Amino acid sequence: MVQTFAPIASLLVSVALLLMGHGLQSTIIPLASKSLSFQDLSIGLAASGYFAGFVLGGVVTPHLVVRAGHIRGFAVMVSTTSAAALLHPLMADEYAWIFFRFMTGFTIAGLYLIIESWLNEFSDNTNRGLVMSAYIIIQYSAFTAGQLMATFAEPDKFLLFAVASIIISVAVMPVAMTKSAQPAPIAVVKLELGKVFRTSPAAIVSAIVVGAVQGSQSSFSAIYAVDKGYDALSQAPVFAASIMVGGMLFQWPIGRISDRFDRRLILLIISILGIVASLAITLNDGTNFWLLLLAGFAIGAMTLPAYSLAAAHGYDHADADGYVKMAAGLLVAFGIGSTIGPFIISASMEYIGPDALFFIPAALLTFLVFYLAQRIVRQDAVEDEEKEDFDLAATSAAVGGVMAPELLNEEDNYAVVPDEWEPSESEDEEEDVEDVEDEEGEARDAEGDESDSEADVEAGIEPGHSAEQDPEPEIK
Repeated sequence: MVQTFAPIASLLVSVALLLMGHGLQSTIIPLASKSLSFQDLSIGLAASGYFAGFVLGGVVTPHLVVRAGHIRGFAVMVSTTSAAALLHPLMADEYAWIFFRFMTGFTIAGLYLIIESWLNEFSDNTNRGLVMSAYIIIQYSAFTAGQLMATFAEPDKFLLFAVASIIISVAVMPVAMTKSAQPAPIAVVKLELGKVFRTSPAAIVSAIVVGAVQGSQSSFSAIYAVDKGYDALSQAPVFAASIMVGGMLFQWPIGRISDRFDRRLILLIISILGIVASLAITLNDGTNFWLLLLAGFAIGAMTLPAYSLAAAHGYDHADADGYVKMAAGLLVAFGIGSTIGPFIISASMEYIGPDALFFIPAALLTFLVFYLAQRIVRQDAVEDEEKEDFDLAATSAAVGGVMAPELLNEEDNYAVVPDEWEPSESEDEEEDVEDVEDEEGEARDAEGDESDSEADVEAGIEPGHSAEQDPEPEIK
């Protein structure tokens, strides 16, 4: 265990700090927007801008890393994320905040790509699942801790934005001081939604719907609590964190259950339960905070694992050489839903009220239930022996393309290889072993040739002249 995590300890510390600052920033920005009397539509556009930037960052970052290198690219993106956090209180304009959120989404996607490719470099087939699972747990835990830090001060004050910026800035230090070699190649997100959709329509449709649901909840959950009469300082961030905790605890168990049944059926069931929880929370009259937390936990437990099931179902249908293509398609589909969802929710909240945050997702999940039901009827499930085991890392990773079930190779059409990238030591050792085996084989062949020549001389055959080539002696 120690040997597995010792080489990546500094990187995981950077991940924890980065996600803690990001979680704090993501929680205080909608609350501060509300305190500054920004329109709900502007708040929704800022949330949509974040996810649009996230998708674009996933597409562009691999090419930027080739030019700047992984470490310099990581430092630049951390600095940009930190600067964006400070720009919010310095320029309290709702349109400027939309651009700042777009910047943050772009850089966060790039940071995820670099981190995940780095973790792949330190993993092999024997410990990759353990390493990536630890990464996902740290990711969820640190983000939740950042959300809870929003209870320390008023959200519209400079203090919390400064704290978020400081935490994010410190995250670059462990990576900047590393002596490790360049990470493994980064996957290129090639937009081939048509091919991916034909491979697994249920996976793509589910990713779009789930993206709309999750994007809306993550953007407006704290605002919902405030609009329901709960305290913006001590209660709203806790409610937002309860949704994340529910998703974190149920991610793996639901995924493992889906290994034994049709994943579409499990996705249909949790969607129904998500609808029930979403409608139940609207019955809360704002007097019982613990019931609100329980409902938020249930919503997170049923909706957050949905993307993992959609991704796992997509991988079940993809060929071994199509994992990265599927991961890229799922990322883009999820990004489309996440970009559209907050915009629709923000417009609906102005007319329906705060309960639109859960009425609209309930309607979207209802559509998903009917769609999955007809897919189950029309298309047979994947046989158990053809299923991929549920991979928490590949299906729950923030970016996905880097952490597809099949590791990238520098010769892969979907891999961008840095100019200074060199294979890891394990790959060098394998090549050395192959070279030694080739040299030993050539030596054995040479020895065989020498022994054959000596035998020919003893038999009276001239060197270089084969007995098989001699004509048969003429019989008189």
